[in-house]
Amino acid sequence: MSDTAHYRFQSDQARRLARQVTDAAIREKLLEMAEEYGRYADMIEARTAERVALEPVA
Repeated sequence: MSDTAHYRFQSDQARRLARQVTDAAIREKLLEMAEEYGRYADMIEARTAERVALEPVA
């Protein structure tokens, strides 16, 4: 599993758990975690795209 896929999976898991809990504070924390995991995945994708764009064409 790539790093991006891992963080997307963790984000999805946190969102699913947030839908299941009844405690508002815990739900909010899980949603914050989901957003953070999503940002990590986005950063990894952006860095990968930058590297690919900078690679010389053979």
